[in-house]
Amino acid sequence: MKKPLSIFFLTSEVMPVVKTGGLADVSSALPQALSSGGGGEIDIRIGTVAFRGVEKKSGFTLVRTFVSRTPAGPLTIRVFEGRLAKGDVPVYAIDPEGLFDRPALYGEGGTEYPDNLERFSLWNHALLHLPAVLGFSPDIIHANDWQAALSVPLLPHVIRPRTQTRPIRTILSIHNMAFQGVYPLDQWHWTGLPPSYNNFDGLEYHGRLSLLKGGIQFADRITTVSPGYREEVLSEPGGCGLSGALRHRQDHFVGLLNGIDDQEWNPATDPFLPVHFSRKDLEAKEILKQKLRHEWGFLSGPSTPLFGVVSRMAHQKGLGLLAETLGNLGASGELPGDWVVLGSGDPKIEDRWRRLRESFPDRIHLRIGFDEALAHRIVGASDFLVVPSVYEPCGLTQMYAMRYGTLPVVNPTGGLRDTVEDQKTGLWMEELSGKGLGDALMRARALRLDGAEMEAMRKRAMGVDSSWKSRARDYARLYREALDAPSWHNPPG
Repeated sequence: MKKPLSIFFLTSEVMPVVKTGGLADVSSALPQALSSGGGGEIDIRIGTVAFRGVEKKSGFTLVRTFVSRTPAGPLTIRVFEGRLAKGDVPVYAIDPEGLFDRPALYGEGGTEYPDNLERFSLWNHALLHLPAVLGFSPDIIHANDWQAALSVPLLPHVIRPRTQTRPIRTILSIHNMAFQGVYPLDQWHWTGLPPSYNNFDGLEYHGRLSLLKGGIQFADRITTVSPGYREEVLSEPGGCGLSGALRHRQDHFVGLLNGIDDQEWNPATDPFLPVHFSRKDLEAKEILKQKLRHEWGFLSGPSTPLFGVVSRMAHQKGLGLLAETLGNLGASGELPGDWVVLGSGDPKIEDRWRRLRESFPDRIHLRIGFDEALAHRIVGASDFLVVPSVYEPCGLTQMYAMRYGTLPVVNPTGGLRDTVEDQKTGLWMEELSGKGLGDALMRARALRLDGAEMEAMRKRAMGVDSSWKSRARDYARLYREALDAPSWHNPPG
């Protein structure tokens, strides 16, 4: 019988503490799946930030204070403990001197907080001291993205071999290569690492330091969120300047698909939907669509295709290209269907969508911001969900959409290519351009008029298993492989 695994999962975002994007969803769903049997017998605990108001979150209480050694000297750390919304996975939200008691997690007004290296470094130092405080001896430190990447090279300098009950291995998961934690070298002291790490083989990065690079250089195993994205980031521009470091570690670098919480995203029980449906009852999906079309103020006939968008309004997501394409199609009288759009981000892209809505007020329903209930209703009611990303490490919305029989229209990059089959569970753009996107939307409109083929594709899409239960087994195998192999990180002199 395999020995139980103990995992300390480090993430700056997790529901229900704080969320700015998909990392929070993954950081909740994957640990739950691992804990509930998706990966064998696993004791997994989450370390995250004590974001503003965590003490008011249901189930979170201040359970401990301790003093941690940090680059700022000894600091008193408060530990708030809670549980994930489902299951018994402990979440430890730690507070180094109130550094996360702010209106936003990373910055405001499109600008990063100037002390982010200090904030996240002190958080990493405190996290690595936490297991000893709690009497928890992890086999694996699983760090996510640049915010937690410092824990990888820092580990042997905080948890000394003589204090370990068994060797600790490290996993670094990269959710988006565009975010690397890059700072000036004159802030090196905040890392708490010896000067021997300040070179090309360590954290040095084009005359600066990169926390993500440090994680890549020293982790026992590296993951990213889809096989397709793994291949893309091994060369530029996909690697965003770090493809060389990834190629150096490619034998220890794997692409593991993200999954979705198929209980939260279940059209038969979704509490946000006024009408429920299933793969065996697609007529109810049409009833839902017509009910919400009326609620959103659409005046066109019931056979008109309904396109949905739930996305950050950012260049990466292709929302500027989509707005431009729809403007051109609408000007020529060929706007393909009605549109319900939810998102926020780049003010210029938001303004472009506002102008587009003003041009077609009875064809476009727009909500700038984030609304969880509306996101579920859009995914549930739409015929198609449009995801024209310039690049997409994995993406979750296309998997949510397929679960609801809403066919994704995607640019086949990264995880979108891995999860959507052209003409079977969705539609691919032939090229990332106005013409490529416009042609794909016209193909979608034609498909909507072919009732038999549309229903067959919907059923195939709803039959795809994208749940975290199967994905968790891949992570459990990776954890055991890392434990069985020699440690990669031998601290430089």
